[in-house]
Amino acid sequence: MFVSRIDRLSFIRIYSSTYCCRFYSQCDNDFSATYNVDKVQEKWSNIWKKDKYSSPKTSTNHHFSILLPPPNVTGILHLGHSLTVAIQDSLARWYRMKGQSVAWIPGMDHAGIATQVMVEKYLQKIKGVSRHDLGREEFLLQVNNWKDTKKDVITRQLQSFGASLDWSREYFTMSEKHSRAVTEAFVRLAERELIYREKSIVNWSPSLRSAISDIEVEFLSVTGKTELEVPNYQEKVSFGQITEFSYRLKDSDHLLTVATTRPETMLGDVAVAVHPDDERYCHLIGSHVWHPFRETFIPIIADSFVDRSFGTGAVKITPAHDYTDFGVAKKHNLEIIDVIDEHGNMTSAAKPFSGLPRFVARERVLTELANRNVLGLIKDYSMTIPKCSRSGDIIEYLLKDQWFVNCKEISNRAIEAVKNGTLKIDPPIHEQTWYKWLENIRDWCISRQLWWGHRIPAYLCSNDKESTWIVARSENEALSKAREKLGGSIKIKQDEDVLDTWFSSALLPFSVMGWPDRTDDYQRFYPLSMLETGHDILFFWVARMVMLGTELTGELPFKEVLLHGILCDKRGKKMSKSLGNVITPENITRGVTLQDLNDQAKQNYETGVFSQKELQRTEDMNAEMFPNGIPECGNDALRLTLCSLNIKSHNVNFDVSECVTNKLFCNKIWQASKFVLTGIEKNPDFVKGCPNMIDKWILSRLAWMVATANEAFSERNIHVVTRVLKQFVYHEFCDWYLEATKPGLADVNSKIAFGHLDTLIKCLDVTLRTMAPIAPYLADELYAQLSHRIPSLPSFDSLMEAPYPAEMEFQVFRDQNVEEKFEKIKKIVSSTRSLISSNRIRPRTSEAHVIVRSQEDADLYRSNSKIITAMSKILGLKVSLETDQNNIDNCIFDTVGTDCSIYLVLKDAKKMVELGDRIENKISNLEKRLKKLIEKTSAPGFITGAPIDVQKSLAEKKDALRKEIEKLSQMKVKNT
Repeated sequence: MFVSRIDRLSFIRIYSSTYCCRFYSQCDNDFSATYNVDKVQEKWSNIWKKDKYSSPKTSTNHHFSILLPPPNVTGILHLGHSLTVAIQDSLARWYRMKGQSVAWIPGMDHAGIATQVMVEKYLQKIKGVSRHDLGREEFLLQVNNWKDTKKDVITRQLQSFGASLDWSREYFTMSEKHSRAVTEAFVRLAERELIYREKSIVNWSPSLRSAISDIEVEFLSVTGKTELEVPNYQEKVSFGQITEFSYRLKDSDHLLTVATTRPETMLGDVAVAVHPDDERYCHLIGSHVWHPFRETFIPIIADSFVDRSFGTGAVKITPAHDYTDFGVAKKHNLEIIDVIDEHGNMTSAAKPFSGLPRFVARERVLTELANRNVLGLIKDYSMTIPKCSRSGDIIEYLLKDQWFVNCKEISNRAIEAVKNGTLKIDPPIHEQTWYKWLENIRDWCISRQLWWGHRIPAYLCSNDKESTWIVARSENEALSKAREKLGGSIKIKQDEDVLDTWFSSALLPFSVMGWPDRTDDYQRFYPLSMLETGHDILFFWVARMVMLGTELTGELPFKEVLLHGILCDKRGKKMSKSLGNVITPENITRGVTLQDLNDQAKQNYETGVFSQKELQRTEDMNAEMFPNGIPECGNDALRLTLCSLNIKSHNVNFDVSECVTNKLFCNKIWQASKFVLTGIEKNPDFVKGCPNMIDKWILSRLAWMVATANEAFSERNIHVVTRVLKQFVYHEFCDWYLEATKPGLADVNSKIAFGHLDTLIKCLDVTLRTMAPIAPYLADELYAQLSHRIPSLPSFDSLMEAPYPAEMEFQVFRDQNVEEKFEKIKKIVSSTRSLISSNRIRPRTSEAHVIVRSQEDADLYRSNSKIITAMSKILGLKVSLETDQNNIDNCIFDTVGTDCSIYLVLKDAKKMVELGDRIENKISNLEKRLKKLIEKTSAPGFITGAPIDVQKSLAEKKDALRKEIEKLSQMKVKNT
């Protein structure tokens, strides 16, 4: 029970106390009329920070540890980050209030490619210089300055949003501490032969002159010829076409036709492949064709990978520029020729086209093929085009010497962990994606040709005769290993490349705890309790954390993965710069005009964050979505809105108007609190009273809310928590209970008033503690205000140190029988209100007679007649059994289910006549509409000729009209 819980916690003031609640009216002077968002947020942000409520407790062995996915230091936080923070903070606060020691760890990601690209754009836009103009050292200094500026902004954003992060454990993915962990991880993996250096195909961005990860590749689908802008090209480039051209067979005048979407790569063709069972070509297997530009014969090979339905069924093999072709070349021992370099230009191997930009070379190749009479059809073709998400460039698949992680063995452990249930993925729909990715995993290219990032701890060591790569923790260690291996005088140079950002991020669950050392934090908080992030990085981050975590620590880095959907706008479009629909959280919490929104977009353009197109799209979207700007909503309203979304959906649609609605919800709770304080002011000497039926009903609903909220938090369905809060506060506590208590509270110093007040205080206390994890500013402020004025309320410096309401404490209040009885009262009230409103009767001008079949119902309505009268806004209520019913004149009639009837008696005879005429007219109009529908649906050929959905729709309309006529007929005025 709740009382025993309070006793165990040694609270001085408890509900069971008979302590008189003294209310000083002068205290109401500083209780504002409405919820003052700015004042409250500033006050509580300072309190939480000063008193370090976010630090883990040392008094318990029950821990909840979680990592905030590190925001990139490319810019400020957007709503996607806010969604993550709202989810994690709600869970952290819930566990904290449940008495657990919570370690919620913040940090920032250096975001190698993203940050370098952003700073390069900024420098080019503001100073007109490139990183090559500055040099590596000066450029990195500029990036560090950028990082410091953005880090400060992000920190302020997180603190303003109310995120209860433990800032004493803050990390940065390029700090000295984390760099040590990255180096150690690389060395250990290399020692276990899980990291190797090899020439292989990678995703290459010519604009960045770097390999990029799969997550930084966007695929653009086109269904035919499409002109696209490509960086460093003045003219648009055509895509979405397939080109046929022919090779001449050796010792023959016959031609073999192939098809390709990338004609320029034919300069690196080393073979033509056909399916071994293709009757069209099986006689050609083993023969050769003449390559007109390389001026050599290339073989025709057989391989079952060939799709006989693609193009002509004969495919060109260009192993240096295609993943599949590279594998085929290794399988058949074919030559590998690079014809496109890292700048996107043709290499010397392309002979007459050497030095040309790749897409210029494409047109020249087509021209030459036409001149040689071997160019065939060029047709529209549906295809996907790989683009670099950072630069907008078209990806090239290049053969490069890179460092790779051998993923096969460590991925098997990640697969098995999900299969055997030791790793839970929620929602489980993503398990199949997990298996698909990991079962078909390629080795992971971790080299990046950047300046900003972790330098790869590998050294090219050489003597006069040979050279070798040495992986080591330092240059001295590398020298020592090289001398043992090579002997003699050693020259040494560290690899210029840096590591893929995802490599360093994959170490975070254990590196932030002090790994490779077994620190106190590591032993106390590792593995993490859970990992929460977006499902779009399930493979790129989550899977890699699991793979490296199990390999380097011997344990899963976490046993639960909670994945949220992709945040979209209200139309279901993913929020992105390119669409112009990104929303900054502060514009919602503080409010913003349309002009200010556009000024922000222009500033982003002027500093290189937005392109001209992105600026225009953003301004267009601002005008469409926010023609009147965005009103100030506050952090609580934004948090409530984000937590109201079903995060486990694939896409999560966000509508700013919901924030306005939730601000009204916050104010509703504020006004309800003022109502309670007013009731106490009128009953200054109240003591604990006995609850009547209405009190028992709301306490039962309170118990339901607490049980449902706890279950929802446990199952990570936070939207259910917000839903039951609104259901209770709006529809039960405010709409029904507060209204129902007004007659009782008017009877000053009565037992009924005391029972109401005691119940009101319980409800406010429990409601505020229930909503504290989601709307912490409002909950803390109201609780402090109320406990200051109501001595029977426990007092806390912050609700973060209060107990979260537990289901066990409130089971005693749950009463299904009382809830069923009150539902009957609600139906009487709702039906009476409907009679009054639908017939335009002025409130409190009529009397209601309720006729029931059972004595139990009669007793129920009589004992609650004051409540029914007050809430129905009638003059009075009379309750009778059917057996005792007398004639009731001058009334309109309605039924409530099958066991109850309501007669609304009007005193004004003239009004009765008007009402009767109105009802008769309405019935007449409805009957005419019904007659027309019957005639239409009875017409010859309707049943055989009309579509089924039309027949069904009209049948439903007829049923609805009949029911409405029947209802109005029952309401017919009964005159004397």
